[in-house]
Amino acid sequence: MRFDNIRLERAYWLMEHFPSILIDVREEEDYQAFHLKGAINIPYSKFANQKFRKDIIYIVYCNNGMQSMRAARDLAMDGYQVYNVLGGLKGNEKY
Repeated sequence: MRFDNIRLERAYWLMEHFPSILIDVREEEDYQAFHLKGAINIPYSKFANQKFRKDIIYIVYCNNGMQSMRAARDLAMDGYQVYNVLGGLKGNEKY
């Protein structure tokens, strides 16, 4: 399986129209300092211990899109429908 990189506007559109979850894969202290509206925090370092559902679209982001790209790859390889927010927070500063 593969994943797609999408802009944040598309991520919010998906969340509005499909069962989906926005996941901030940064560490908890970064999440607490600032996160996108509607996001939950599952640090990439704890991904292996998580149970994910197959009937949900996962949208992942981090600071610059690199760590979330690894998370998206891992989820996609396990058969989940996943999107990575292109550029992460730094690439979407207006949010």
